[in-house]
Amino acid sequence: MAVYFALAAIVGLYGTAIHANTNQRRRKRFVIVAFALMILLAGLRSPSVGIDLRQHYARNFTIIASYAWSQLASFTTPYEIGYCYYTKFLTLISTDVQFYIFVTSFIIYAAIGYFIYKESTDVVMSTELVILSCLYYMFMNIIRQGMAVAIVLVGFVWLDYSRRNLKDYVKFAIMIILASTFHNSAILCMSIILFDRLKFTKKQILIGGAITALIYTFYMQIYVRVVGFFGSGNNYERYLTGSESVGNFNTQSLVNFLLAFFAFLLGYYVLVWKKKSVKNIFAEDVENEYWLEKSESTMLFLVLIASVCRLLLFRMNIMNRFTYYFIPFLYILYPYTIDKMTLRSNRLIMRALVYCVFALYFVWMTTSYASPFYGTVPFEFFWS
Repeated sequence: MAVYFALAAIVGLYGTAIHANTNQRRRKRFVIVAFALMILLAGLRSPSVGIDLRQHYARNFTIIASYAWSQLASFTTPYEIGYCYYTKFLTLISTDVQFYIFVTSFIIYAAIGYFIYKESTDVVMSTELVILSCLYYMFMNIIRQGMAVAIVLVGFVWLDYSRRNLKDYVKFAIMIILASTFHNSAILCMSIILFDRLKFTKKQILIGGAITALIYTFYMQIYVRVVGFFGSGNNYERYLTGSESVGNFNTQSLVNFLLAFFAFLLGYYVLVWKKKSVKNIFAEDVENEYWLEKSESTMLFLVLIASVCRLLLFRMNIMNRFTYYFIPFLYILYPYTIDKMTLRSNRLIMRALVYCVFALYFVWMTTSYASPFYGTVPFEFFWS
């Protein structure tokens, strides 16, 4: 596990040494170097590192190589068709499973790096949070969903740098549909289009709170209806029974919720509450009560969704899977909010607090849960 601690330390020290956030050139250099290290470590890992990789992805890569293109549809019981075509294409280049591991690692982490470079005001903090929050571990494990998240994040960057007309939203929707062919849960990211259009107001908060309460109360009935949307025999029907159908309230799930929800609360306080002309949450809306930019509103909404999914984990384990599409926005909301604080002393204190809390979480998870949860400990290179 020492290799992960070394990675986190090297990334942080390198970013500090070159003053990565000084200008765009240094930002780009930092992101390239930091994520190259992450890709190299993940790409050179043994096929035994990562529970899902060890149990079925590595084995099925070899099996898919023996299938004809016309036979791939029969392989979609465990996997979605887009992932099957992607895997088959890789086997035309090389049937070595290490090639598959490296290319897949490159796509996932390069996409996250691209998202951070384009969207974050502090690329060092955002990159460190990817490692310290254990998302780096998770995508060594849930590879199909990691690919889906990568596609969604790239699509969001393109949308965010567009004029946001109908054509741009259609392009983003196509990216989400493509992502859903790697992991069908990605179709839920269509909600990003809705939240990108909404203005973050008191009314939206109250409606969101009411919806969250309803979902928390009637989670099973709602899940059954959502699963039915994908048709019979889909991969999510199996989560209606077994360990994934029950909640998981423990220290780890509680901390995960708090890390996400604190980002939302901090963002709300700095970006909304401090700028409101009326401080009473029950007061009537007044003109110019909110001064949120489009990006600020979207970030708050998406981090709130991540928090709600983490909350619903207390009721149903499978809800944790849906958080990974929205957790990356937590990595850009934290530094953005901190940079918006008026007092320099407050910025220094909050930045240090966030680093310390996530570092403690990282040490705790790596030493206690990285092996049973992710299968990333012990780490082995493929030549070992």
